[in-house]
Amino acid sequence: MRFIDSARLGRNSFGLYAGGIAVLIVLFILGSLPLLFDAQLRLPAYAIDIENPAFIKDYGSTRLLVGELLSFFFACVGFVWYLHVAHKRPLRSIFTTALHFRWQRFFGFGLLLFLTVCLFSFLEVLWSGQAQMVEWNFKAEQFWPLFLFSLLLIPFQAGIEELVFRVYALQGLYLRTKSVWLSIGLSSVMFALMHSSNPEIAVLGPGLLLYYFIAGLFLALLAVQDEGLELSLAFHIFNNLFGALVVSSDWQAFHTEALFIDHRGPGSLFFQLGSALLLFTGIYFVLSKKFKWKPLSSLR
Repeated sequence: MRFIDSARLGRNSFGLYAGGIAVLIVLFILGSLPLLFDAQLRLPAYAIDIENPAFIKDYGSTRLLVGELLSFFFACVGFVWYLHVAHKRPLRSIFTTALHFRWQRFFGFGLLLFLTVCLFSFLEVLWSGQAQMVEWNFKAEQFWPLFLFSLLLIPFQAGIEELVFRVYALQGLYLRTKSVWLSIGLSSVMFALMHSSNPEIAVLGPGLLLYYFIAGLFLALLAVQDEGLELSLAFHIFNNLFGALVVSSDWQAFHTEALFIDHRGPGSLFFQLGSALLLFTGIYFVLSKKFKWKPLSSLR
C-alpha cells in the first residue's frame, strides 16, 4: 500500500476527523499552560508577549523556547495516541510503509542537510560582504541547556506538523478526492496558513506565505515519493535545529542564544523565495536520482 493510501488501514469517519482537530486544540491549550503559569509567577509585572525583546530577555530565551515547545510535545504524543486508538491506525503505518522506520535514511539525510545548510549559510555571509554583522555568540552556560532542550523537544514540534499535514490532511484529503495533486496542493495551503502568525510574516509581508506553501509542497512530495515520513521529518527537524542552535535573529520565530546572531535583517522577499525554490528543487532532484523515484507526471 502506498503511503498516501495508508488512511485506509484505519477508521475514517468525518466525526473522527472532527474529533482529531478538537483533540489537537485541547492538547495545544493544555501544553501552553505551563508557560502561562510560569511566566505569571516569574514576571508578574509583564504581559506575556513572546515576541517582545524585553520579555524574552528577562524571562530567558531558552526557558521561553521550552515553554513554547511543550505544547508541541503534548500535541505530538497525544495525537499519535489518538490516531492509534481512535482511528485504529497501526503505529508503524502512521510514519512509514516500510517494514520499520528507516532510521538510517532519517539520520543520513538529516545530518547531510544540516552540514550543507551550515556551509551555504557561511558562504552566503561571506558573499554578502556583511560578515561583521553576524555576531559570534557562544556562551557555554546558555548554549548547552539550549542544545539539550532543542534536541529533546524540536523533534516533537516538527513531528506534530508532519503528522497533521503530511498524514492527517494529506491522506485524509486523498481518501476523499482521489487526487494526489489536489491533496498535496490543499494540504500545502493549510500548512502555509498555519504559519500566517509567524513573526517572519510581519517583517516580510504576507507574500512569505508562498514560501511556506512551497515548503509544504516539497515536504508532501518527499512523503509521497519516498512512501514515508523519514525524509520530510529529517528535513523539518534538522532545519529547525539549525535555526535554534546555529544562527538566530530578532525577526525569526526562534529567539535563541544560538552560536551566531545575524543582525543583517531578512533581506528581500524575492531573495527568500528564490533561495527556497532553488534549495527545494536541488534537494528533490538529488533524492529522486538516489532513490529512483517515479516521475512527477505519474502521480495520480
